[in-house]
Amino acid sequence: MTQVTLPSTPEPPATPALNEERFIRLAEVLATCGKSRSSVYEGIKDGTFPAPVKLKGRSSAWLKSEILHWMQACVAARHPVSVAIQATPMKTVTATGLSTRTRRQPA
Repeated sequence: MTQVTLPSTPEPPATPALNEERFIRLAEVLATCGKSRSSVYEGIKDGTFPAPVKLKGRSSAWLKSEILHWMQACVAARHPVSVAIQATPMKTVTATGLSTRTRRQPA
């Protein structure tokens, strides 16, 4: 059997370098961040999503670095929920009589 080894691709940097900075249009913003069009504009209105840059006339676009920074902030904002577990005694009745065992309950 022939084994195929795929080259590992390093992850791209989260913030593009200055020479890689570019404007992206709405379609690419939606594809990048996974939000709907209405959610993007609602976020802009609320101040929770980067606003586009006016280019000329009715043309506008977003800086790719601002969208990537917003995504990083969303990931950083999520915190794993930790629940402290405390052992408490619990009495149960079995076929052979009364027994006591320890049951773990959230604190």
